[in-house]
Amino acid sequence: MAASMGDAFRGAVDRILGNWPVLKLAVTHGFGGADSQAKAEWLVGAIYQWFTENANIETYELEDFLEDVLNTEFDTIADDGSLPEVAKMICGCYKLCQHGDDVQLRERLDKLPPCNLANCQPAAVTEQELGHISSGDEDEGENNAPSLSNSTPPSQQQGDTEVIDLSFQKPWRQIK
Repeated sequence: MAASMGDAFRGAVDRILGNWPVLKLAVTHGFGGADSQAKAEWLVGAIYQWFTENANIETYELEDFLEDVLNTEFDTIADDGSLPEVAKMICGCYKLCQHGDDVQLRERLDKLPPCNLANCQPAAVTEQELGHISSGDEDEGENNAPSLSNSTPPSQQQGDTEVIDLSFQKPWRQIK
């Protein structure tokens, strides 16, 4: 792949991941710790490097990689069906870059909807999960889950938006 198309592919990966609500939520709320933003930037570079050093990466392989990174680096599980879509989009953009089709690449990226976190809803917590949490199965003081309450400044909250304290959740996040 030519250097300019390599840059185009890296930019496409950055744009796709930047518009992915699952990753955006994880970074915005610090699910990956204080260096969440750095982890997201690393992910862009890791995907770029993986594609440039390997031939014929399949969509399911990228999907598995993204799932692993979300789980290990951001304590997040994407349960919204977006993993296959994101993986397919990245693989498709790579193929366009391989063929030097920057016009089609730009058109595809321009069609990406902007990431609007205001449309995201917290996953419902079942009574069984609440029972598990209240039964003391987790170690006292070892709640690694950041609280989502007060994570959005009041100036950015929507008028009818209800802020829900999710600090009781397990250390991973399920996003639907």
